[in-house]
Parts: sequence; structure tokens; C-alpha cells
Amino acid sequence: MKKHIPNILTFLRAGLTVLIVVLFFLEFPNKFVWIFGFFVLATFTDFLDGFLARRWKVVSTFGKVFDSLFDKILTLVMYMLLIPYDIVHAGVFVALLFRDVFVDGLKNYLLSKGAAVSPKVTGKLKFIFQVIMIALMIAFLIYPGNVILYYCVVVAASLALSFAYYSGFLYTRDFYRYTKS
Repeated sequence: MKKHIPNILTFLRAGLTVLIVVLFFLEFPNKFVWIFGFFVLATFTDFLDGFLARRWKVVSTFGKVFDSLFDKILTLVMYMLLIPYDIVHAGVFVALLFRDVFVDGLKNYLLSKGAAVSPKVTGKLKFIFQVIMIALMIAFLIYPGNVILYYCVVVAASLALSFAYYSGFLYTRDFYRYTKS
């Protein structure tokens, strides 16, 4: 049973993503407080599934693929849901989406050729700042007009973009080196 817990947590994140989408389209008191809580829980499952898989030595190909996939689905869905609130320019979301699609294409190509594609620390930092940015945006919906929260969103978005494109550069460099040899 223990070996399945990380994958169960990964699927829980997928379910929480669906729940968050549904909540965005409903009207009820403290809606964004609930969305914030479920978003934090979803991102916590991301940390926990990887931690437990490594600790218990039950890392699986399934977990590697779906953990990353559900991370992207969660963040991209949140972008789409948050665009209408105009907290940050939609171009930020488009830039992050473009980077993710481009880098995933490079990584999938390299994997199809049998090349090892190791995760980049800068890619992990990108995800961390994306999560922080999204959480702060939801917090801004709970406390609209809070200037401090707004500037924190801007800083988090800037860091997410910076790490996104730097890690994108690193993956592109690896791709170039592989295809050149």
C-alpha cells in the first residue's frame, strides 16, 4: 500500500484542481477563501508526493510523468481562471504558457531519443514562484485593493518569469548540445 501513496496524492491534486474549477464558477460566501485553501492543499500534495516517493524509494515512471503533468494542469488552469480578474497582465500567463509548452517539447524530444533530461533547479524555482504568485493572486481576491499583496504578486510574477526563461534557456542549451553531437 505504501508504494501507492505518492501516486494517490498525485491524483488527489488532479481532483483538487477540478474542485477549484467548479468553485470558481459558483457564487457563495468566502468563495476565494475556500479556493485559496484547496489551492494550498493541492500544492502541498505536490511537495508531499515527491518527498514520500523519494523517502520510501518508490519513485515510479508513472509518478514522474503524472506529477509533472498535474502540476502544469493546475498552474495553467489557475492562469485561465485568474485572467478575468486582471490582477496581472494576461501576457504574463501567455509567456509562462509558451515557455512550458516549448520546454516540454524539447524535453519530450530528448526523451524520445533516449537522452537523459535532468530537472533543473531553476525549473523548480519557477514552479515555486508560480505557486506563490497564484496564491497571492487568490489572496488579493480575498483582500481586494491591498497594495502590499498586489506588489507581492508583481514580484512573484517577475521571479516566476525570470526563472522560467532562465531554465528554458538551460533546457534549450541541453537540446542544442544533444542535437549538435
